[in-house]
Amino acid sequence: MESFDSRSRTRPRHEQRLGLLRRRSALASALGFVAFLGLAAQHAVGSARHHAPTGASPPAAGPVRYFDQQADGFAFDDGASALPPPPPVAQTNVS
Repeated sequence: MESFDSRSRTRPRHEQRLGLLRRRSALASALGFVAFLGLAAQHAVGSARHHAPTGASPPAAGPVRYFDQQADGFAFDDGASALPPPPPVAQTNVS
């Protein structure tokens, strides 16, 4: 067990270290926040430059044709659904 005299000498040193640590963490937090704001501002300015003018209309697109609406052989429907389903078959063995 430490003596009272030993603890009284180390306490100011610990408080000084803790104060220095608090100042460093506050400074690091402030610098990180400033860097974040800078990146957000840079993104806002950069994305504003790349937008098309608001008066310009987008190019007119033709109707979209999917691959199953085109030539034969690429459709999902092969015509088999037009046939009636086969008759049910009775189950002979139960496992």
